Amino acid sequence: MSVLANILGICIVGLLIAVAACGTFVWFYNRMLSRMHESVTKKVVALATLPLGCLAGLVGGCRMVLSTPAGAERWVWLVGLAAGIGLVLRYTRVSLFKRQYARGSRFERPRLPVPSAIDWTGLRPHWKPFLWMLQPVNCVGDLRIHRRVVEVRDLPPEFDGYRIVHLTDMHIHKTLTPQWYDGVIDEAHAWKPDLLLYGGDFISKHPQIPRIPGIMSRLGAPDGVYYVRGNHDFWKAPQRIARLAEQCGMKLLSNQAVVLRRGAAALTLIGVESPYIPMTGTDRDALAQLPRPRIGLVHAPEGYADAAALGCVVALAGHTHGGQVRLPLFGTTVSSTAAGPIAAEGPGRWGDMLTLTSHGQGSFFPLRFLCPPEIIVVDLVPAEG
Repeated sequence: MSVLANILGICIVGLLIAVAACGTFVWFYNRMLSRMHESVTKKVVALATLPLGCLAGLVGGCRMVLSTPAGAERWVWLVGLAAGIGLVLRYTRVSLFKRQYARGSRFERPRLPVPSAIDWTGLRPHWKPFLWMLQPVNCVGDLRIHRRVVEVRDLPPEFDGYRIVHLTDMHIHKTLTPQWYDGVIDEAHAWKPDLLLYGGDFISKHPQIPRIPGIMSRLGAPDGVYYVRGNHDFWKAPQRIARLAEQCGMKLLSNQAVVLRRGAAALTLIGVESPYIPMTGTDRDALAQLPRPRIGLVHAPEGYADAAALGCVVALAGHTHGGQVRLPLFGTTVSSTAAGPIAAEGPGRWGDMLTLTSHGQGSFFPLRFLCPPEIIVVDLVPAEG
């Protein structure tokens, strides 16, 4: 009986300490390293999070249950235990809150058949058995449609029912099939958008840049296709990517805006490229003069602050991939944004502004768990009263 009690105690205490250790690594990654270039340090921290956290939990659980550590070591494990309890409560609360908040959204299946996503020929041989075993739970190709009806105060009647389709984070890569990207674009067109937005991160690596025109040139909408660049675009080749996107008929909004008109009625779209290109006082003054209501397009949730300050009623972002790998109850862990897990996916609030953070459609590694790729479809309607 004592053996079983010891094993149970090690599991419980070790799990809580492991949560605290992983939480510390995740905090460090999100707050300190999320904006860095793809450096060796960043990759080591990201890859080491889970194994080092589990190791700390195993050691701490054994020390707390099987022996009586004294002095500073005892306080280290007690603090870890308390922090683990706090993080369990926090992450569970965040996850439940997000589920409750998502009631204003509808999640639907695609209207068109979506081709298979993983290109097995583009994978390195040592990854193939790993991904093959995870196929039953890998939702990298399980595209969803996130529909949201957004009530906008003072929306002109001419824009009642105006539809915006938001794509982001395609991450064109050899591990996803060309047919997958074509299927995503076909599905975006199937919703008949008035306006099509792209939130950045065309590619992950330099060799994929020449593929941009072949995929993105198919995008089109009556009021145009507008985009901002993502962190990978800025890190790799921002000017070259901008030229290729222009060849595809896409229009860059780099801390700029466009006024969409229906006769005398107006709707303003603002593209925010901060924090990668900080917004100047001159930018803010010019954008503050444009007609309301205003819609914001940003790459990362860090741009929400500027979009809210400019009076946007709703802003759309990507960057986080929704966490890409989510845990039951805990939800998003590594969010890659200093805004934290609450802003990593789905609808939220930034002051009076509604925020919609997309899971995106691509993956620089073809694995998603409890976090399917998605297209966001927004219908604008006048606010009642």
